[in-house]
Amino acid sequence: MTSPIIRAQVEATNQRFYDAFGARDLDAMIACWASTDEIACVHPGSPWIRGWESVRDTWEVILSGIGPIAIDVEVVEIVICDPVAWVSCVERVRAVGAPADHASEVAATNMFVLDAHGWQMVLHHASAVIA
Repeated sequence: MTSPIIRAQVEATNQRFYDAFGARDLDAMIACWASTDEIACVHPGSPWIRGWESVRDTWEVILSGIGPIAIDVEVVEIVICDPVAWVSCVERVRAVGAPADHASEVAATNMFVLDAHGWQMVLHHASAVIA
């Protein structure tokens, strides 16, 4: 059984990622990620991105190119195989001020590895959900 403390750490790390995304805060986003060439990211409708610099560059473009957004995250499952954990969730992203029924829905898997800096993201894989 997973320690409630470790589970809370993973949940908090996942939330920091979404807080950085919603705030369009590149520095906070960078702090969520491991800075290695082994990391990867797939944004909805985009190709596979590998390596720290490429992943960082895509977040810089995304965060500087969007207006204020609200992100509601429904965590579906958290799996922890210490020192690796992954969170499966549904992201509901909408422009600030837009009604909730105008949110785009995205299925995401976020993978984290525990290192000397704490839990660090190594994979964000997001795909649009088509109703």
